[in-house]
Amino acid sequence: MHLRPLLTLTLLFAALFAAPLRAEDTYSFGEGARGFLIRDYNEKLIAALKDAAAKPKHLDRFEKETVENTKKLQVTLNGKCSAPGRAGVAEFVALGGVWPDEFLRCANLVDCWEGTFFKLEGSAQSADNFPNVTFGIVGFTSHDGSLQQFLKRANAASQGALFKLARERLAPADAADFEELVNEYKLEDLPKNHAAFVKFAIRNPDDPADEQEAKPEIASMFKAFDSIPQFRDIQLAATRKKCWADEVPDYRKHIFGAAESRSLHTDLFCFDMTVLTDGPGKEQWRKLAKMTFKTDVERMQQVSAAMKESTEYDDDEDKRADILERERCIIDGKGQVHLDEYDLHAFALLPVN
Repeated sequence: MHLRPLLTLTLLFAALFAAPLRAEDTYSFGEGARGFLIRDYNEKLIAALKDAAAKPKHLDRFEKETVENTKKLQVTLNGKCSAPGRAGVAEFVALGGVWPDEFLRCANLVDCWEGTFFKLEGSAQSADNFPNVTFGIVGFTSHDGSLQQFLKRANAASQGALFKLARERLAPADAADFEELVNEYKLEDLPKNHAAFVKFAIRNPDDPADEQEAKPEIASMFKAFDSIPQFRDIQLAATRKKCWADEVPDYRKHIFGAAESRSLHTDLFCFDMTVLTDGPGKEQWRKLAKMTFKTDVERMQQVSAAMKESTEYDDDEDKRADILERERCIIDGKGQVHLDEYDLHAFALLPVN
């Protein structure tokens, strides 16, 4: 994987968003976690242990092999380390890595829920009511031009690597179309840009939504972007700007008030809302503004209850159910999302005391 966050940026954002922790609170990854951070950790762990490493069946899952390998690593550590078989700051540093900050840990979980960083979807997969192309966990979409803008900036930041990969993988005419769609979009003509991109990416854009499919060669190209060195860093930086540095503080103040104290738990709740929805709608927000609450969890319960009553999703009960399922898991700290069981303690999102 190409997850190599710049240390300076990591430290900067860690300082900006560092939650006050109680002395007894510790955070570490454990059995049951998964995602791109676990893949990165597993790869480094196997490289460090060499022949002594147990080989995980799935690199992106923290399973019994990862527990076994982590215990082997911990035997070699002279300083303070995490609980046996769990991976925290000491274990990441020992492997030459950087302990992932709050944003990365939240993004890792939400990426699991969204399916993949490099998804290329038609309306059948995303349940949108128009032909749509999205990319990334925060949905850079051709519908509002954010996909084209992101790809253009990513190509520049990678010294032209995206267009080079397109020329290597696509027919010359398709590669040329891709470059034109990314380079020539016009903010004042977004509907036309969107229609052109959908026609480029979807095999049968005029068919009913539940019959549309992404062209396999285009989907394969999007997936291959992850092979570009530093591409994940570029994407995470864009995600951070769109869904964390800019929006989460506003969401947090709007939902939980202006209190100075805050927690990673509330940040995760807000972050997932920015991915899925703008909330339960104006009517419910007005009602919520009049409600009092004593704890952040009580407030989360209020927001989730408002989502059940919202008229915003009367025409899309599947999305409402998805939102409620994820909120329930965050509020409780564990639960089922998309038929998989999640424990947020294992994802280093709730403390392990």
